Amino acid sequence: MTGGTDTGDDTSDDPSPNADDDTDGSLLEDPAVHPPLDDDIVVLHVDDEPDIVELTGTFLRRSNERIETLAATSVEEGLEVLERESVDCVVTDYDMPGRDGIEFLRLIRERHGDLPVVLFTGRGSEEVASEAISAGVSDYLRKEGGTDQYTILANRIETLVSRSRAEKRLYDHLDRMTDAFFSVDDAWRFTFLNGEAERTLRRDRTELLGRSIWETFPEAVGSELEAAYRETMRTGEPTTLEYYYPPLDTDFEVYAYPSDAGLSVYFRDISERRRREQAVRDLSERLELALEGAEIGVWDWNVETDEVTFDERWAEMLGYELDELDPDLSTWEDRVHPDDADAVWEALEAHFAGETEQYHVDHRMRTKNGTWRWIRDRGRVVERGPDGKPRRAVGIHIDVTEEKARERTLERYKRVVDEMPESAAIYDEDGRFVLVNEHLASVYGESVDALVGEASPFIERLRGCHPDDPFAALVEGERERCSGTTDVELPDGAESIVDYDLVRLVIDGRFDGVLGIYRNITPLKRREERLRETTERLEALFERSPDMINIHDADGRIVDVNRSICTALGYPPEELVGMRVWEVDTELDPESALEMWETTDVDETLRIETTYRRSDGTTFPVEVHVRRIGSRGEDQFLASSRDISTQRAYARRLERENERLEEFTSIVSHDLRNPINVLSGYLELARETGDPAYFDRCERAVSDMTRLIDDLLTLAKQGKRVGEYEPVSLDTLAERFKPDLEQEGMGVEINATGTVSADPGRLTQLLENLLRNAVEHGGSTVTVGDLPDGFYVEDDGPGIPPEERENVFKSGYTSSESGTGFGLSIVKGIADAHGWTVAVTAAESGGARFEITGAKRPETEADPEV
Repeated sequence: MTGGTDTGDDTSDDPSPNADDDTDGSLLEDPAVHPPLDDDIVVLHVDDEPDIVELTGTFLRRSNERIETLAATSVEEGLEVLERESVDCVVTDYDMPGRDGIEFLRLIRERHGDLPVVLFTGRGSEEVASEAISAGVSDYLRKEGGTDQYTILANRIETLVSRSRAEKRLYDHLDRMTDAFFSVDDAWRFTFLNGEAERTLRRDRTELLGRSIWETFPEAVGSELEAAYRETMRTGEPTTLEYYYPPLDTDFEVYAYPSDAGLSVYFRDISERRRREQAVRDLSERLELALEGAEIGVWDWNVETDEVTFDERWAEMLGYELDELDPDLSTWEDRVHPDDADAVWEALEAHFAGETEQYHVDHRMRTKNGTWRWIRDRGRVVERGPDGKPRRAVGIHIDVTEEKARERTLERYKRVVDEMPESAAIYDEDGRFVLVNEHLASVYGESVDALVGEASPFIERLRGCHPDDPFAALVEGERERCSGTTDVELPDGAESIVDYDLVRLVIDGRFDGVLGIYRNITPLKRREERLRETTERLEALFERSPDMINIHDADGRIVDVNRSICTALGYPPEELVGMRVWEVDTELDPESALEMWETTDVDETLRIETTYRRSDGTTFPVEVHVRRIGSRGEDQFLASSRDISTQRAYARRLERENERLEEFTSIVSHDLRNPINVLSGYLELARETGDPAYFDRCERAVSDMTRLIDDLLTLAKQGKRVGEYEPVSLDTLAERFKPDLEQEGMGVEINATGTVSADPGRLTQLLENLLRNAVEHGGSTVTVGDLPDGFYVEDDGPGIPPEERENVFKSGYTSSESGTGFGLSIVKGIADAHGWTVAVTAAESGGARFEITGAKRPETEADPEV
């Protein structure tokens, strides 16, 4: 449904809505201008690294003094800030404990609509970028080294905020328009209505926003209006129409434009204009009597006002009722074919200038259904002013479409003969050329004009070779057609093989000549000979091919095989032929196979990876290329197979190595970049200010990097095999760490008395990481104790929630500000290398308890294999 308001100017030459406004159908989605910002920009920065948040805020302010940064170190804190503060833009990291940046982005879209959001992260990938775009991110920026990145970030923030504010101004502008306007999304839900649309539709916009247009205005369903809207949405082309809406008893002029989000619609009330058009129809009645029965349309043009009076026949000629056309020059001008417009205006201006006695031109006009009709337009000036300028002109339209069609048909026939790839000619009754196309003239090495009237050498040869004279039989009407193949000698002396077809032409019941069409098939005949030779070679290749080849019919029955497939499967040829394909292919379902083959086009090739079964029952993987071919008069399928056992094994190894490399690269790019950025930033601040406090920050960043690099080097070794196994006393090993732990204020209880077989160095690293984890996560006491097939380490700290226990062994995971996130990952790697199992549970005190099981006792069991 749509509505509008009468602007009081129904005869405007500009058919677009609001000709005086600066707005068109595309502005709602893409504001053309984003002016520089004068007001402050409030930015919320969310990152789990406090130093990064502080450093980013400092450099954003230095890059743009209008930027004020609010800080948050978690998604939950960021959501609280958005609820209480007015924020222009959000900058968020991706990889954070708990909820990551993508989850934060989705929550912002649910609660705060189109607020600009920038994903600013060191851990980036195509997958992360794609997920962010799908979730509606405004921009995406990778963290890099140095401080130039903050200038880039500041510029992108200013651009996004400028665009957001411009969109708000656009909505205000649309609300002040004199035309009614609304927009809908691709689900036909109202997304915006201006004030004029509210008044015209007599509905409150809050009642309409978010609702379907078809549910809100059911009377429009199935109407011309719905069809036009859906066509615009489908084709992406704007449309204009006039539509009467009965519930409002109003005629509307509607302009619908496609947009990125859906549809934008302008509309106005034209009920008064429709009433005036009725009066115009009365003006042509005096001409109707004079033109009764004549297929002539009449126009009367007031040149000074561009008002034009048309009669009923003028409208009918274009498929309209008279009341569907505005009495305006644009009604005629807008329907003239663009390619004819220049010639039309040139003829009009020549007549207006007195250079011709009358205006006379043939041109095309667009009908109501979108087709084109040829119109013979005649007219003259009947009134001029004192200055000699035309005041009034009258004229007629005559539909000459059929006449033009006949002219085009004749020209088309001539062009068809000229453009035929074969030689063609028309002969008279004596065998002389009457019409020759360019192709035949080139064969004779002559021009078309030179051949016309000359005797045809081919007709003379044909008549001399056949005693019954087939050409004379065509002329006399005893035959209608004569076809065949013959050897001919061309003017250059070359021998050729030609297919010919002679047809008797009869026009209006009288003989009008003989049409001859010729095709040189010499290359075809030679190709046939080469094809026979090629077929013999292909048969040899089929049998000697190193690939396994079989041919089966549409029912899956094998009809032919080569030597390679018999050798690979262990069957003799006579046993394979007649078997069904699925007796060899273990993964092929008969019903699915038949359906697949039926829907495959001829010469289409399908690639499949599957498994073949040998005659002894063993299997091996293969890559199969199946091609549908036409052979021996029926559809058959050629399957070429190759053993891919080696490729499969290599691919699995490569996939495992890539996964480890991707994990290691991701850790380095994200976790090592943060302390480097902190160090770089604070070094620059220290250099500029001389404040020694910044050097303390730098020292802490260097310490973080040292610990991180040590853990990364250890982590890189975890996939290697352990060294020599030795008996290791757990209490002796634990005593080595006791002084350092007590110095850090941590009590140590050693209840382990057993011995395990292990690589001493790797076991030392494992125990050290478990003890360091206890120190980093609080508590006052850590205990090392025995298990029947291993040992445990537990503390009395806050413990690890059950839902987080599966994540603690992942690389980079940490809930401590001082941790690197790799210690427990290293523990798991060392345990895996020994063939042990490591699990996390809760201690009786509520702290964390790590249990290592599967270890061997050297005093009771043999050492495991290295």
